[in-house]
Amino acid sequence: MSSSDRSAQQLDEPAERLIRILAVQIDRHRELLSCIGRKRQAIRVAAIDAMTATCQEEHVIVQQIGDLEKRRLEVIGRVTELVAPDAEKPLTLAEIARAAGQPHQRELEALAERLREAIGTVRRESSVVRAAAEALSRHMSGIKQTVNSALSRVGLYESRGRIAVGAQTALCVDMTS
Repeated sequence: MSSSDRSAQQLDEPAERLIRILAVQIDRHRELLSCIGRKRQAIRVAAIDAMTATCQEEHVIVQQIGDLEKRRLEVIGRVTELVAPDAEKPLTLAEIARAAGQPHQRELEALAERLREAIGTVRRESSVVRAAAEALSRHMSGIKQTVNSALSRVGLYESRGRIAVGAQTALCVDMTS
């Protein structure tokens, strides 16, 4: 058995772990993309409760992605020690895939590409939702300022937003119409 065959055989288990981690990361990014779509819809209809629930779900998924990333980096560190113990920095996935050889190489390269695409899609969609949320926030702030301005002219509120001492409001509701 040659040293390259022995090295590739040592990488079987870490390569398989990387494959599993990358596959789960791709799934989590798909789930994140689904959350972003639901959040976009919640923003469209200004459904604050739905937006809050979706943000909480997103938070859990992002934590899972972070945990997976830590595990991925640990495996890459171990592989780097096996393949290139004198390396100044960890090996890239492409370098690990080449060192692992077939059949792992093809699968690692494909998963790495799919993960890059998923991350890019999440970033693009997230920026669209962020812009929509900022626009909604500006809109709501404008409404609040308009209402505050109108109420302050009535003499009901002080400049600090509190009800003025002695202010009275007369209210009449026409129940016949």
